This record gives sequence, C-alpha cells and structure tokens, in this order.
Amino acid sequence: MNQLKFYFPNFFSVVLHRSVILLVLILLASSLSYAQRNKSQLEKEKEENLKKISETSRILDETKSKKDATIGQLTAIKQQINARTSLINSISSEVEMMDREIRENESIMESMEADLDRLRKEYADMIYVAYKSSNYYDNLTFLFSSKTFNQLYNRIQYFKQYSEARKSQVKLISKVTNYLTDQKQKIVVKREEKNNLLESKTNETKTLTELQSQQDQLVAKLSTKEKELKTELDESKKSVKKLEKLIIDLIKAEREKAMREVTTTNKSTTNKNKKSNKENTSSEVEKVEATPEVVEMSHSFAGNANKLPWPVQHGNVSHHFGKQAHPVLKGVFVENLGVDIQTLKNEPVRNVFKGKVITVASVPGMNNVVMVQHGEYFTVYAKLKSVAVITGQEVKSKDLLGEVYTDKNDVSELQFQIWKNNEKLNPEHWLHSR
Repeated sequence: MNQLKFYFPNFFSVVLHRSVILLVLILLASSLSYAQRNKSQLEKEKEENLKKISETSRILDETKSKKDATIGQLTAIKQQINARTSLINSISSEVEMMDREIRENESIMESMEADLDRLRKEYADMIYVAYKSSNYYDNLTFLFSSKTFNQLYNRIQYFKQYSEARKSQVKLISKVTNYLTDQKQKIVVKREEKNNLLESKTNETKTLTELQSQQDQLVAKLSTKEKELKTELDESKKSVKKLEKLIIDLIKAEREKAMREVTTTNKSTTNKNKKSNKENTSSEVEKVEATPEVVEMSHSFAGNANKLPWPVQHGNVSHHFGKQAHPVLKGVFVENLGVDIQTLKNEPVRNVFKGKVITVASVPGMNNVVMVQHGEYFTVYAKLKSVAVITGQEVKSKDLLGEVYTDKNDVSELQFQIWKNNEKLNPEHWLHSR
C-alpha cells in the first residue's frame, strides 16, 4: 500500500477534497432553501402590509373630505402609521436576511475558491505523475512485479481508479468553477435587491415621519375642542347603554322563550307531581342550554375561535374591546362592548357564522342594529346604514346583513360585538388574524 501511495501520490487527497466539496455544496443548497422559505414569509408579510396601507389610505382620504379635525381622522392616521411601521419592520428584516445570505455566500465562496486552487494544483500533479508513469514497459514491470495474484489484481484496480479519479477531478473542477460563477452573479443581483429595499425603506420612513407630524398636529387641534369632544363622548355613552340594554333584554327574552318551550314539552310527556315541577322551574334556563340544537350550534361556534371571517372585507380595528384610553382627552377612559372597525363608505356588512336573526332594531347613536343567535352565542352588528335581513331569518356565514353607516364626519365605522349569553367577549379573539 505504501508503494501505491508513492506511485499515486494524489489519489487519496483527490477523493478527500471531492467529498468535502460535495458536502459543502449540499449544506449550501440546504441553507439557500431555508433562506428562500424565510424570504417567502417576509414577502407575504410585505404584501399584506402594502394591502393594509392601500386600504387605510383610502379610508384616510374619505375622512379628510371634512376640513375640521375629527377623531375619525386621527384613528385613520394611526391605522396608516401602524401599517407603514409594520412594512418598515418587514423591509428591515428582509435587508438583514439578505446581509446574512451575502456574508455566508461570500465566506463559502472564499473557501471553495481555495479548494478550487488546490484541485487545480492536484490535477496538475496527477498529470505530471501520469506522464512519468506513462511508459508502457514501466507499468507492465510494476504490475508483474506483484508477489501474489491478489496483489496484481489490486494494482490493476488502482490503475483504473486513478484514471477515473483524474476524470472526476476534471468534472469537479468544472462543476465548482461554474457554481462559483453562478454564485457571483447571484450576489450581484442580491446586492441590487438590497439597495432597492434600502431605498424603499428610506421612502417609507420619510412618509411615516410626515404622518406622525400630521398626527401631532391633529391631536393639537382636537385638544382645543375639549368641550365638544366631551359632549360627543356623553352622547356616545348613552347610545352604548341603550344598545347594551337592548342586547341583554333580547338574550333574556330568548332564554325565557326557550324555557317556556321546554316546560310545555315536559308537561306533554310526563305527569310528575306539582312539587317536583316547582323544584325544577328555577333550573329550566340551564336545561335550555343543554338541548341538542343549542349544544351543537354552540360547540360549532366555539370551535371557530380565531377563525371567524371579518364582518367587513376592508378595514381594521379602530377601537379595541374593553376599557380604552380616549385618544385625546387625558385621564378619560371609554368602555367598548366590542370592537369598532373603521372601513370604507357603503362597505357591505357580512354575517360571521350561521345562525338566526333575532332582531333588526334602531338605536339612537348606533343607527340600525342586527343581532344574530348562534346557540348560546350572539353576534351584534351596529352602525348600519341599511339592513338586508329580517327578524327570524336563517343566515349563513358571509351572508349580507346590510351596509355600514357613514356619520357626519365622513367616518364609516362598524360596531361589532360577540356575547356568550350575558357575557361580553373580545371579538379580536374570534376573528381570524389579518
């Protein structure tokens, strides 16, 4: 074996380098595949943010049709700021990812170029050895000087393997050379993409700064209208109280109606004594919740947490659920029974889950209201300009309920609520994420 190593001094090194380079190529391909998946996710986020920016820009333009400063304008600007901030963050993440890719590729390319130089040197050594051992008679002497038949066979095999190694060396050199050329071109492209992203980020940052300045100016203007804002807030609170009372009364009425139906059914199917009936009367409400229809519908609705479609196709949450600080009045808080979704004029309002319309009503300050029952769950759609359904109507998911109302300040906003019996729920935990 030592004699063979002397005779073919580069054969073992060639095999080792070829294995290392192939391993590097495999690892690099895996790294690029992972980077491509991350890039796809970032591009998807960027597309979603651009869509939000487009929507919020349209909403902002509609609220700007009035010269007076309004809360609706302030909310629209905040939505635009949030969308553009998210876009800038996505661009920053994409730039960082490209930087990592470029650095990793350059590092790998440096190593591969060094390996390529070694491959070329080894190939030159192999050619030199092949030239020295090309004498036909020397080769025969080397073969027939074998002491055993097994040794002769091994030497013949090494001749063949050495010849194949030379051919493989040429192919590997060509493959690595082509790969490096291709990667250099890709790095040039990536640098151009990165520069375009940085330019886009600069423009978005400039726009964001302008929006923040507009927001500050708007807050300053609204702060001078404190008395008017407090009057509007008082009127809004009265409207909310009226709507809350309507909802609670309707839920109570539906439960009492179901209780009477159960009581009638029980009387027609059993002859229990009056004392037993009196003892069970107080628990009839609970029995209503356990009826197969109610249980099935309730479980079906509950299983769609974080999956329900939005009641409007365009727009985002402008006022969140629960106790929220007033956007202008310091130290003032507003209790929201659901969420407000600022959207476009004449935006269609859709039902979020199959159920039955239990009321179509009108509440001062809330305009038209539609309430849909889904077992022990209820959804409420307020601030509608028009209504497309009637009480008692069965509705499916995404069925049209009406159109959103646009107020005197050109603000188009839907009030959306979800209840479980008498418990108010946060709609943002039920609607699918955008």
